[in-house]
Order: sequence, then structure tokens, then C-alpha cells
Amino acid sequence: MAFFDEAFEEQRLQNAKLLRIELDMRGPADAAAVVVFAFVIFITFLAVLFMLWNREYQPIKAKSPFLMACLFVGGIFWYVGDIRLCGHIQQYGTGLAECHASNIWMHAVSGMFAVCGLYAFRSQMLYQIFQMNKPCRGIKFYLPTIVYCTIVFAFAIVMQALSDTQTMYYVAPLDICGTSDAYKIVILILLWGAVIYESVMFWRIRNIKSSFNESREMAVVSTVSILVLLMTTVIAFVTPTYPLLLRYRVTMTFVSQFSVHLTWWSIMAVPIYQCMFNRHKYLLKWRARLREDGLQREYQADSKAGMKPISDKPFKGLPTTYADMVSTTNDFYYGNESGARLFAPLAYSDGGAIIGHEAPSDISNSCRESAVGSNGINRRLV
Repeated sequence: MAFFDEAFEEQRLQNAKLLRIELDMRGPADAAAVVVFAFVIFITFLAVLFMLWNREYQPIKAKSPFLMACLFVGGIFWYVGDIRLCGHIQQYGTGLAECHASNIWMHAVSGMFAVCGLYAFRSQMLYQIFQMNKPCRGIKFYLPTIVYCTIVFAFAIVMQALSDTQTMYYVAPLDICGTSDAYKIVILILLWGAVIYESVMFWRIRNIKSSFNESREMAVVSTVSILVLLMTTVIAFVTPTYPLLLRYRVTMTFVSQFSVHLTWWSIMAVPIYQCMFNRHKYLLKWRARLREDGLQREYQADSKAGMKPISDKPFKGLPTTYADMVSTTNDFYYGNESGARLFAPLAYSDGGAIIGHEAPSDISNSCRESAVGSNGINRRLV
């Protein structure tokens, strides 16, 4: 499908003049908006595949990979809805002229509401783990999400039952989707509700003790969400014909899509990069940092959203003895490295459990297996 047809665009322009409406014909800028973010989505898709393939890698697992994958899918629906609603592509004769149901369920519910709701859920999850020191389960924890989903689906069903003119409708002479004021108001109220809830939860966790910038990540998400939604609200009511004006429709699409991917990558960029290029070394640092901060339990909190008990099976290529670790990774020790007592950041048992322990000062005598503890577990230093 071509991005624009000059003859068709000329006809749109003539129709707009007859209606005394300003209209900018579709052109290269619209094509750029579609292609640029299609490419960004493709790159992010590869990152999501890599993330899910390495979902047991602890720094990735701690970021809730399933939740992040759902956010990516929501971003795709948001993108498809944006390029249609903002009028970047021809809709007449392409099967895209049906504006009512597709925009309600795809752009609004599966796109904007899903992304905002998932970020709100993530901020609530961080509050539950780091502020309340509780696992993410139980009806009390899931109640806000259940209420939000109920409201969103009730909105979609009611909007679907209303006529096109009361919600969204196709404007044939201009080849765009029109939106009623009532529909815009309801959508914006729900979006502001999700963003405000997300921001309130962020404010409550702003001083939490976490090892890997969770509060900073949510600060980025909350700030970007508020700014984008504020811009959307102003443009939607000050310039309701923005899909007809090139500068507004391109700005709307670029800002909203940039924000979707910025917030996703602000959370996942570091663990994905480190897993690709610095896998074992970063894992040692990651585990040692948890012990320094005393947050092992928080980062192993059980949650159906992906924060499940961390799997601590030995990774291929890690040092197999304490002496090997001293010779290759002694910069990752914590404690008094210059004194007579060293602290090994990692150890594992035959059962795969992580064990923190003191290492004897005589390193050469420590590279052996010994049965310790009342449970008779045979432990070996890594």
C-alpha cells in the first residue's frame, strides 16, 4: 500500500477547501513517521525475543520480562492506532475506514490503556516489594488492577454500543477518523486516572532502597507519561483537527511513540546490554551488589508478574574454584579486601542455592569441598 496517492490527496485538498477547513496533504513526513517507528518496533522486537530467551538471567528476571513483553505488545497496538488516528496513511479503499470498533479496542483498550495500566501495575509492584516488604500476591494487591480493568472494559463495551457519531466515525471527504468530544473526554479521564495513580505510587517509592534504580526508572516513566498526556490533552481540544495538519499530526505521533519506547528502554537497556556483552562479569557484580545492600529477599519476591524466586544455577564459564575467582574477578569482592578476611560474593551448593559466606584468609586451603551445616549439604566455593 502506497503511503500517499497524489491524485487522491489533491481531491482531499479540494474537499477541505469546499468545507473551509485547512488541510495538509500526506507526504514524505507522514511516510517517515510510519517507517521510522516501524523500524524502532522491529529493533525492540528483537530485544524482546532476546529478553524472553534469557528470562532466567537474574538481572533480566528482576525486571519482570513477561510484564515488559506485554508493554511492548501494547506499544504496537498504540502505534497502529496512532498512524490511523493521526491520518498518516490512506484509509479509503484499504479496509481501514472502519473507525469505531477498531479504534476503541485496538488504539484505546489494547494500546493506551494497556500501557498506562501496566506501568501503574509495575509501580504498585515496586511499592509492595520495597516499601511494604510483602510479596506480590493476594486480593488486596490485585484489587486496584482488577478495578482498573473492569472500568476500561466497561468503557469499551459502552462505547461499542453507542453509535459512531457519538464516539468515532469515518469522515469520507477528508479520509480521516473523527472523534466526538464526549469520547475524547472519557478517554482522557481514564488515562489521567491511570497516570495519576502511577505517579502517586512512584511518589510513595521515591525514597525506597533498591539496588538497580527502580525508583529512577519509574520517575522517568511518570514524568514522560504526564508530559505526553498533557500535550495530548491540549492538542486534542485546542486543535481538534490536528490529523489534517502536518505539524500537529507528526508531532503527536513522534512524541507518543518516542515516549513508549523511551520508557521501555529506560528499564531494559542495561540488563539486555549486559546480558549480551558482559554476561558473567555483570552477574557477579549484580549478586555482590544485592549482598552489599541486603536486598536479596526483595529481588527474589514472588510475583506472577515475573519477580519469581531467582534461579541460581551455575552458569557455564564461571570460575569453578575460589582461587580461580581471586585470579580473575577479585575486583568484585566486598568487605575488607586488604585485610586478613576476604568475603566471597558467591557460592553455590549442589542444589543450586546461593550461599553467602566468609572466605578464610588462606586461599589455597579454601579450594576444597567440605560438608557443613546441620542439613549435610555439600557446598563448594565458586
